[in-house]
Amino acid sequence: MLLWWGPRVMFVGGAVLLVVESSRGVPLSELRLALYVFGACSVVFVGRQLWAGHQQGPGGESPRWLVRAAAFLTAAGVLVLLAPLAHVEGDALPLVGSVLLLLGLGWLVEAWRGAEPGQPRRALLWWGVALCALTAVTTIAAAFLLPKAKGGLFLSLLIALGLALFVALPLGLNVLSEWGVRQLRQRRSAAGDHAGVGIVGYLGFAGIALAVLTVAYLGYLDWVLAAVLVAMALVLVLAIVSNTHADIALVLAVLCMLAAAPPEHPTPQALLPAGGQRVLVAIGDSYMSGEGASSYFEKTDDGGRNECRRSPSAYAVALATEDRRFDRMLFLACSGARTYNVIAKTDASFLQGPEGKPGLKIEAQGDEPGTQIDQLTRQASSFRPALVIVALGGNDAGFAILGEACIAPGDCKDQQSAFTGNLPKVRGALAATFRSLRKALPADVPIVAVPYPQPLAPADKCTGVALTKTERDFIHKFVDAVDQTVSDAATDAQAGIEYLAEMKDSLKDHQLQLCQGRKSKAGINFVDIESVNGFASQRFSPAKWIHNSLHPNERGHQAMRDTFTTWLDNHPGLLEHRAPPTAQEQATNQSLPAPKPECSMTRNAGNPHCQTRIRAWELEQTRGRWPWLLPVLLALAALWVASIAAFSLLPGRKPPHRDPASPARAR
Repeated sequence: MLLWWGPRVMFVGGAVLLVVESSRGVPLSELRLALYVFGACSVVFVGRQLWAGHQQGPGGESPRWLVRAAAFLTAAGVLVLLAPLAHVEGDALPLVGSVLLLLGLGWLVEAWRGAEPGQPRRALLWWGVALCALTAVTTIAAAFLLPKAKGGLFLSLLIALGLALFVALPLGLNVLSEWGVRQLRQRRSAAGDHAGVGIVGYLGFAGIALAVLTVAYLGYLDWVLAAVLVAMALVLVLAIVSNTHADIALVLAVLCMLAAAPPEHPTPQALLPAGGQRVLVAIGDSYMSGEGASSYFEKTDDGGRNECRRSPSAYAVALATEDRRFDRMLFLACSGARTYNVIAKTDASFLQGPEGKPGLKIEAQGDEPGTQIDQLTRQASSFRPALVIVALGGNDAGFAILGEACIAPGDCKDQQSAFTGNLPKVRGALAATFRSLRKALPADVPIVAVPYPQPLAPADKCTGVALTKTERDFIHKFVDAVDQTVSDAATDAQAGIEYLAEMKDSLKDHQLQLCQGRKSKAGINFVDIESVNGFASQRFSPAKWIHNSLHPNERGHQAMRDTFTTWLDNHPGLLEHRAPPTAQEQATNQSLPAPKPECSMTRNAGNPHCQTRIRAWELEQTRGRWPWLLPVLLALAALWVASIAAFSLLPGRKPPHRDPASPARAR
């Protein structure tokens, strides 16, 4: 009894511990102990299942307690997941409900597969085929209907697709796996071990070995994400075939690891500018705030509330804390910032649209206390700005949408006109923001506009980066165009704005661009997965896991700091007392005329959003490339068949001995 119940209780207890710790929103370093405990419990339970199999009743059926427990856990999981519809509040309800449902379905599959292991049972075949066919039909229907669906139909299709992929498909594969393993074992037993039937199992082991070599080869080529995905597919397929709950353990562990909250740091004294006489002011977007790092200052990475993601590794922070020319810093830069999040509200007329129409609505980000310039104005009396650095314009130009379009199927250069046609509007908005910033500062405080570092080297071949040569060239030229737009806007503003042109080559000069060497050594992330802090509903949302992608990491910001320091050394008079701009150089309240672009890169505008157009193009490109899915599906099917063949060689349990007088029904 202890050997039967002990490992199962350990497995459930380890899962409860992991869920409780993960619900608290702790960093991975604090979650690691719970992961170790859950991993150890899972190994014991999986090993016990492989060694002794599954418990049966006296007639070969699954124990009644197992069936009842599976039904109870499944029903409880469904009820918890539906609780928010009844206005029951609880941040961890989605996680708890998902885990209960996962455990319940796992026990249901165990009960389904564990009955009478000595017989193939044709019912397993038909159930498996029906569930997989239902998944295929649902997926195909969703692929054609989702691009045009709206409102309730769109949500219903997503729910149906989720149930098909995460419930029906795993159940179908599980019962088909059991049927296949039983068939091979029965035939091998009937033919004898030396009749040649066992060769199928050895071919299965060869197929698994080939998958392992594929993982190693992808890692060698620096296709790290692809290697991880193939490795997870291999382990997941083996877990499904083994019927040991290893698939549940894998999914739960990966989910909790992905949603682990990044470490947070308290705001240092140097970032509290009150009383400072040589304060560095950092304004702008994610390239200034430090997004792309592994940790952030507390309360700046809270999903759904404040996602400014100000990092201690940002180059501006290093300048303020390590360069003797500054004694403090006012850190206002915020990830995702656009010009209307920075410009002062009193300068709304600066962003006036063509023909006197209202321009963009000026607003603060998240729970920030105001736009960045408004925050600067409110605090200006308590310190003396020595230098103001600004990195802005990338979000207005559509950097995030560009990254999404280029990683998606299809050639993102096809959407070139949507991006380049918007740049004149970005130029006008930037010039207006620079004028607003000059107006908010003493006339002798220098302002430096910082361009974006070029992320990609112009190489003919680039391993580990899922972009074609055409796409890489387009991104390279577009970043150059955005940097030129920043330079032109600084000139247009007539506010004495300096332009730090050397920053464009900061990653290149330090050999940290993508395609200059191994991707793992680059100073900019390609695809990087990290969750956020805050509520569980935010941390467990896949939409929050890739924000660090296509941003400079700690190595990149170190290179940017070195470039900025060298530039300051070469401009020793910049921080000295400067004469105020002449009357002709003073900023005006006139907005620069700009042609109307095809679409807007922000929802805070009157014309259609480019993201809507580009995502429709992405869906069309994805749907048009469905034939490429066939080789992937065939490879996964081959791996699944190989796993079934390999597990058929393992010693299976014999059917329970039945007394002829037993009332159990013969099958």
